[in-house]
Amino acid sequence: MCLRYRGLMNTIKSLRIGFPFLLLFPPALTALLIWCDVAGPFALTIATVTLIVGATAIERWRPFRAAWNTVDGPELGTDLAYIALASVPDRLTRLAVEAAGVALLGAAVAEGPLSSLLSPAAWAVGLSAFVVSDAAKYAIHRASHKFPWLWRFHFAHHQPSRLTALNALRLHPVNMVYNSAIDTFVAIAFGVSPEIAAVFATLRASVAVVTHANIDVEAQCQWLFNAPSYHRLHHAIDIKTANHNYASTLLVWDRLFGTLLRGKAPDVIGIATPYRQAQSYRGQLLQAVCTHRLDTTCVLARWPWLTR
Repeated sequence: MCLRYRGLMNTIKSLRIGFPFLLLFPPALTALLIWCDVAGPFALTIATVTLIVGATAIERWRPFRAAWNTVDGPELGTDLAYIALASVPDRLTRLAVEAAGVALLGAAVAEGPLSSLLSPAAWAVGLSAFVVSDAAKYAIHRASHKFPWLWRFHFAHHQPSRLTALNALRLHPVNMVYNSAIDTFVAIAFGVSPEIAAVFATLRASVAVVTHANIDVEAQCQWLFNAPSYHRLHHAIDIKTANHNYASTLLVWDRLFGTLLRGKAPDVIGIATPYRQAQSYRGQLLQAVCTHRLDTTCVLARWPWLTR
C-alpha cells in the first residue's frame, strides 16, 4: 500500500498526468456547473479562475524557471488588471455578435435545454465549430504578427518579460474583441448550444493558461494540443523564433502551414524595442492608438503619467 501511494505521488510530482488533467478538468468543471443550473458565462469564469489559481500554486511548487516567480516592476498589477477586466469586452462582443446573428442569419444562440450536454449530435456540432474557429484564430494570430495595424493591439500580450499563468489573459480589449467575435459568430453559424459553447470556450481558456504557465510540465499529447514547450518559443525576444507556433489550441494548423517549431526554451522573452514601453494597463490601452508609429512616444508626450 505504501509503495502504491509513493508511486502515485511520484507520478503526480513528475506531472506526467498533469498536462491532460490541467487541460480537461476546467471544461469538465464547467459542464458540471452548467448541469447544476449555473449560467454558462459564470461557469466558464469560475472554471478559468480556478485553473489560474491552481496553476499559480503549482508554479511556486514546481516552476519551469524559478526566476519567473520573482515579481519585478508593475507586471503583476498589470496582469491582475487584465484578468479582472477580461470578461467585459468578451461578454459585450458576444452579445453584439449574437444580435448581429439574429439580423444576418435569422437565428440566435438561444438558451437551450441541459439535455444538450448528453447529446452526441450536439457535441459533434460543437466540435466542428471549435475546429473551424480554431483555424480562424490561427489565421488572425498569424496576421497579428504580420500587419502593423493588428500588431499594435497584440503588442501588449508579448510585452511581459516572464511567462506565468497570470498573463495568459493579457490581451488588449480590441484583440479580445476580434477573438471573441470569431468564436461567437462561428458558434451561431453552426447552431452550437450555449452549454456546449461554454465547455469548448473553457477548453480554449485552459490551453491558454497552461501554455503560459511557469510549470515544469512536458505534455504527453503535444501532437494535438498546444503546450508550454511550443508557446515559450513564440514569446522569444528573437523575432525569427517568435514567428512560429501561432496555434491557439490545436497544433494541426502550425503543422499544416509549416510554422511549427521545436527547440530549447528561449533565455529571454518579451519584445525588443528602442522605445520605452508602457507598463500599466491603461498605458498599454493607449499605446495601441499611437497611429503614426508603434511605440510609446506619443503616449509619453500626451499622457506621461500613464507609464508611471
